[in-house]
Amino acid sequence: MSVLLLAVFMAGCFSTTPVQVPTASSATPVPSSSIPAISPTPTSSAQVACVDKDCFITAATDCKGARLTLTDEAGVFEYSSSSTACVFTKTLVSLTEGEAQDMKNLLEGKSMTCKYEKGKFDSRLVTSLIYGTEYCEGDLKEALGALIIFT
Repeated sequence: MSVLLLAVFMAGCFSTTPVQVPTASSATPVPSSSIPAISPTPTSSAQVACVDKDCFITAATDCKGARLTLTDEAGVFEYSSSSTACVFTKTLVSLTEGEAQDMKNLLEGKSMTCKYEKGKFDSRLVTSLIYGTEYCEGDLKEALGALIIFT
């Protein structure tokens, strides 16, 4: 259990490797010299599919709908922001294969939702597992809190 806690803590200290998960609604980007590398790729009028943290943080800060899937040393995470309100959701999809089954049962599939003001998105919500969660609620936050307290 202390190995996971260390990995959780370390996940916030290292950069993550972006992974784009194809969906039926994903649009194929059209190359253009006028579009910067971090520009989101539209999937609908209400949501963009980001391929990196910078794209997602920019969209979330502007309270635009966006999705991002990232894999790091702790596991796979999905991030989304709402286009109708400044609401962020983080889901721990899966832990790394080497993690204990009881830890997987405790954390996998759990989510937390965070509210924020336009222009004030806390990027630590994407770059760290535990930091920036003061205004969040949900079973992922509760499970992580229990791990920290009991470790």
